[in-house]
Amino acid sequence: MNISDLFTEKDYEEIKKMEGRTEVETYRGPVIEDYVVDITHRPHRMKPGQMVYIVALNHALVENLANDDLYWRAEPAKFFHGLPSLPEIHEKIQKMYDYLTDNYEWTPPECPPPDPNAYPEFDS
Repeated sequence: MNISDLFTEKDYEEIKKMEGRTEVETYRGPVIEDYVVDITHRPHRMKPGQMVYIVALNHALVENLANDDLYWRAEPAKFFHGLPSLPEIHEKIQKMYDYLTDNYEWTPPECPPPDPNAYPEFDS
């Protein structure tokens, strides 16, 4: 699926209309292949004068991502400093889509070997 079909420039123009407002609003894009982009514009919970954009890719077949092990990988992207650009939104949506469809390569982090002479930081 092409992400630029899922969230078009026309959708981005609709999001721009939210920029000057201070109430909570959600824009729901078109449904394509059971995927839909939801963008919520709401006040920051800790800084009421600051607005936050939350971009989420929802799938009609995934009932509750909170109970799914994919949730940590496909959680919504948050933008705290105004309206993100269209390429930034596409990048985040693509990342969520890749995770939801298992289209990614995971490489384990490089960890140094443990120090045999290190003392534990707690007293058991």
